[in-house]
Amino acid sequence: MEVMSRHHAPDSSLCLLLLLLFLLLGVPMAASTEQSPARLNKAQEDIMRDILSSVGSTKNWNTSSNPCQWSGVHCSSVASSAFVTRLSLPGCGLSNATILASICYLDTLRSLNLSRNFFTDLPSQLSPCPMKSELQVLDLSSNMLSGQLRNFSGFHKLEVLDLSSNSLNGNISIQLSDLPKLRSLNLSSNGFEGPIPTSIATSLEDLVLSGNNFSGHIPMGLFRYGNLTLLDLCRNNLRGDVPDGFLSFPKLRILVLSENNLTGKIPRSLLNVTTLFRFGGNQNNFVGSIPQGITRNIRMLDLSYNMLNGDIPSDLLSPDTSETIDLTANRLEGFIPGNVSRSLHSIRLGRNLLGGSIPESIGNSINLVNLLLDGNKLVGYIPWQLSRCKKLALIDLSSNQVQGNIPIGLGNLEQLVALKLQKNNLSGDIPSSFSDMSALEILNLSHNSFTGELPFTNSTQSLKLCYLGLHGNKLNGVIPSSISLLQSLITIDLGNNELTGIIPTNIGTFLKLERLDLSKNYLSGQVPSSVANLERLMCLFLSDNNLSGPLPELPKWVMVNVTGNPGIILDTEENRTSGSMKGSQDDFRSAIWVAAASFVLGFSLSFYWAGPGEKLMPRLETLHCDD
Repeated sequence: MEVMSRHHAPDSSLCLLLLLLFLLLGVPMAASTEQSPARLNKAQEDIMRDILSSVGSTKNWNTSSNPCQWSGVHCSSVASSAFVTRLSLPGCGLSNATILASICYLDTLRSLNLSRNFFTDLPSQLSPCPMKSELQVLDLSSNMLSGQLRNFSGFHKLEVLDLSSNSLNGNISIQLSDLPKLRSLNLSSNGFEGPIPTSIATSLEDLVLSGNNFSGHIPMGLFRYGNLTLLDLCRNNLRGDVPDGFLSFPKLRILVLSENNLTGKIPRSLLNVTTLFRFGGNQNNFVGSIPQGITRNIRMLDLSYNMLNGDIPSDLLSPDTSETIDLTANRLEGFIPGNVSRSLHSIRLGRNLLGGSIPESIGNSINLVNLLLDGNKLVGYIPWQLSRCKKLALIDLSSNQVQGNIPIGLGNLEQLVALKLQKNNLSGDIPSSFSDMSALEILNLSHNSFTGELPFTNSTQSLKLCYLGLHGNKLNGVIPSSISLLQSLITIDLGNNELTGIIPTNIGTFLKLERLDLSKNYLSGQVPSSVANLERLMCLFLSDNNLSGPLPELPKWVMVNVTGNPGIILDTEENRTSGSMKGSQDDFRSAIWVAAASFVLGFSLSFYWAGPGEKLMPRLETLHCDD
């Protein structure tokens, strides 16, 4: 048996040879079974070659390859024949509208994107145009289209039309009435005027007319668009009361009426649109009280800059789904509700007439990013529970009557970018932990009663601080030389304190410093010559100290005030300049800084649903490094 087994066993070298032959013969056979992409018929291929002459250099199209493989070209195929269904050419620098004459003959085209080009008069090229019969999406946004809107007849399958960010003008009456399947219309950022159009197909789901000159009242005919999910009428000239007919929009998700001249009360029908999650009515002239229950469905509410009055509804901040509440600059009174949702990202109640204390329950809002309660009549203490809100980036409690110490835990908020507590009755030492807040860019504690020394040590090098405002306190001790480690500073305002010693000799090492205010202290010695190295300096306030010696030579555009220092030596011209500043320093304090520094910080706190899908777009909120 063993002999027979050895005799019939296949030789290992023979197995390897057979395997090698199989691989050598099999690979080409497998490759030959792969199908090459279907090609366009001759008519469409010729059209694409015509388009190539205008687009090829910007899209790197290969003249020898199949057009269906070109970037921005999408094809479908039936059997062995292909046809173009989508053409996307945004930002290609196109301006010659004759290219549209070629595109128009792609009668299988369903989607055309020519956004961010330089076309000036495309509509005149759309007739005659075989492309119209199948086209579903047309995007001509961010071009240079001008003049009045022409008739868009013949686009019987068009579902999405975007003409935003052009220079189109005139009234809209029946130009868009022959689009029976239109779902999304974006005409924002143009110059359209007259009444809001109401002759569009009732299939409409998204209507964006923001940033135009539409005027008059919101027409009742608008409520015939019963399928709307997005209605944006902001930044127009609309006036009058808002019709209370929003129950006609059972699918509405976003309603933006901001920046108009609308009046009257907030429509109560909004409370019963269960799908509505964002309502923007800011910068109008709404009056009356805020309806109880308005945030039951609405997660993002902006009613800032109106004339609303009365108390804040007790349930406004409590729904578990709430995200952002902005009631800035109204006439609201009473207390801040104590029931605060954990889900809130932003609470903006500044510049009202609110009293009472800051609710400790705000500390439960662990997702809170922005807390703005400035410009009210709040009293009591800053709740230590705020230190639980680890995501806080902005705290503004300025211009209230808050008292006591700053909670030490605020110095442990690692994401805090701006802390504005100026113009209160705060006291005690500035927490030493502030010198380790690596994200902090704006610190304004001016016009309080803080005592102790400046909290900056050699460990402050990691700070990004651009604005340091400690004016009008009772701080003492010397200005530490380690302050020069804060190389991002644009403004240093230590005026009107009780600081002693000399001005650090390394004060001239700041690369970005534009404003230095050390006035009304007890500083002595000479003004360091390094001050002349501050290339961006625009304002130097050293008045009412005990400084002596010559003032370093500074450029003529620098505003200087050294009055109240008998030992300062000035030449005649400098003396006249310095003397003229004495009475105007405080008057110009804010205006100077606006000119001297313009640090802007953006927060993405509002979201926008545009078109058939969701897009998250930031609404930038600005913080200026001012008082």
